[in-house]
Amino acid sequence: MIDSAPYVSALINQPWARDGRHCWRLVAEVQRDLFGRELPPILDAGCGGGEGRRYRRGLFTDHAERGRWSQIAAPVHGAVALMHRRAAPAGDYEHAGVWLDFDGGGVLHTDAPHGVVFDSPRDLGARGWVPSWFVPLT
Repeated sequence: MIDSAPYVSALINQPWARDGRHCWRLVAEVQRDLFGRELPPILDAGCGGGEGRRYRRGLFTDHAERGRWSQIAAPVHGAVALMHRRAAPAGDYEHAGVWLDFDGGGVLHTDAPHGVVFDSPRDLGARGWVPSWFVPLT
């Protein structure tokens, strides 16, 4: 098993890339490397701007992979955070990250222009993100 803290530290500030490490690809890498979970490459981040957001919303909401996960009320280590903008309806997900119980807890995620960041719940709120938490069905 990988030592989590150095692994996460090495990711911080890595650039976001539409055709590289976008939010879902980061989630899939972290789930695989830290938790031994294989997630499908459901997000082809080839769409940008408003069209890309609408495209991602459909993938996060409608993909069969969602059926393998259960929504929970509060985050636990390794939970997937699906996020919507504060002004958007609940469940209108367009962004993803992973909750990690480091330094009081936070979400590891990536976006432009910030790259990979580890945000506390307060920081997520300041960026306008509202997370919902998901864990694998057992």
